Amino acid sequence: MNLNKLSVELAKYMVDHADELRVTYTKINGATVIDTGIKVLGSFEAGLLVSKITMGGVADVSITPFQLDDLLLPSVLVRTDYPVEACILSQLAGWRVQVKDFFANGSGPARILARKPKKYFETFRYSETANETVLVLETDKYPNDEVVDYVAKETGVDKGSIYLVLVFPASIVGSVQVSARIVETGLYKLDTLGFNLRYTRSGIGVSLIAPLHSDPLVMAGKTNDMLLYGGSTYYIVDLDNDDYLREIVSKAPSSSSKDYGKSFTEMVREYGWDFLYRVDPSIFAPAVMTINNVRTGRVFTAGHINKDILRRALGLTS
Repeated sequence: MNLNKLSVELAKYMVDHADELRVTYTKINGATVIDTGIKVLGSFEAGLLVSKITMGGVADVSITPFQLDDLLLPSVLVRTDYPVEACILSQLAGWRVQVKDFFANGSGPARILARKPKKYFETFRYSETANETVLVLETDKYPNDEVVDYVAKETGVDKGSIYLVLVFPASIVGSVQVSARIVETGLYKLDTLGFNLRYTRSGIGVSLIAPLHSDPLVMAGKTNDMLLYGGSTYYIVDLDNDDYLREIVSKAPSSSSKDYGKSFTEMVREYGWDFLYRVDPSIFAPAVMTINNVRTGRVFTAGHINKDILRRALGLTS
């Protein structure tokens, strides 16, 4: 299994089907740069493909209906049998790509080659070699030659074999790929609680897709609300201690935070981008966490979907 190889195939597919996916591509300093929403509309299908790329090609992502009272709304369903590799070692936006005035959060299998951040690859003792790679950049501008040089240097891949996928937060692709981070969000919370993610065998998650807004700041608020108040996760683990697992699950959902109940969509109006630093970090978690311990057959769950906050974040007027 090589996540870089699998994701490169997905990136090449996007290039070959750019018109129907409503994306475009160009060459910058030899690298292939795929725009999914800065100068183009993008599409739901492109959002699913980008989400798969962020997870190294070892996860399935699809659109599924979400029942909110009497409404059927679009949501993302994520499934992976390689949760650590897909979500922590690839999807996690752990590479802060900053070259002069260009900044983007980077995710995808290029992180494996660059070992960003290093601690995860040391913890899980994971590495790959690849002569082609993909990096997904959340940004509102195109990279320049210096950015490509930097990525090539950090990954050790020739510039002509690099794919940079640009994701504008206030776009269809931007909204879909954030909601597709639902399994990652739960794993990250479990990790912060001290749970050994090596026990995790599979993961499934569902999260509402945030409605679009032209302001990236507003979109940041809405997409967080979808995950924290409308996202559900289910994991299969193999552990010999149900009491410990019960305790961990009780602390995992967003509702365990002292700041639970604050709508991020509303907070952005008051604090701007500082809203991310105005809350207890433990709130960054799924609304619902369920874990099945395959060793004992027990199932533990905690949390709940907050319909009131979801309706306000969705902009529903009735």
